[in-house]
Amino acid sequence: MTGCSPAPRATSPHQDPPGGSAPAAPPQPAYQPPATAGAPAPPRARAKHLGWVIAQSVSSTSYAPCISALQPGWGSSGLQAKDGGTRFTLSSDRSPNHPVHVELSRSCPIGTATPIAPRTPGGRSYLSLSSIDPRYAGTMYDVFPGGCVSYRFDFERGAHVPLMAQLQSIVGFVPRQQLRLDVQRQLGVRLDP
Repeated sequence: MTGCSPAPRATSPHQDPPGGSAPAAPPQPAYQPPATAGAPAPPRARAKHLGWVIAQSVSSTSYAPCISALQPGWGSSGLQAKDGGTRFTLSSDRSPNHPVHVELSRSCPIGTATPIAPRTPGGRSYLSLSSIDPRYAGTMYDVFPGGCVSYRFDFERGAHVPLMAQLQSIVGFVPRQQLRLDVQRQLGVRLDP
């Protein structure tokens, strides 16, 4: 199966550390979904098919979010995929009690969010800040044909620079069409688009 592709890291004055960008994380060899609440990470075979479950939760989405590479100190939990969307959380030991809430849905309330560098081919990305001091808090959005992923974050000011860079390298995307081809190739099952 094609691996989860890390999204290109968006850049803005609020996110880049002084002196350049953070080093890229090594790519994972296969799709890695967020872990389910209280359960260990799924075995590779089961994980491969969770990508399709996530994509089917929003039947119009052209991409499914995935974990491209967890950075040291980060974890995922609470995967909930149901008709209309998928949710999970990402937690960092450098931001205790303030997990990032990630949600795939059909659309997002972008409002007056500021455009940032797109993280998916043919998509658009936005950043909406609700606070910059004493905490760096807000929502980042990845919008693409048929779907949207939102990331609600609340980081301590100062620590937010590496945390935002890491967040953007952790979550990647798998094209829906690639998931369809993988399921057909591995299981011999043809799925509707």
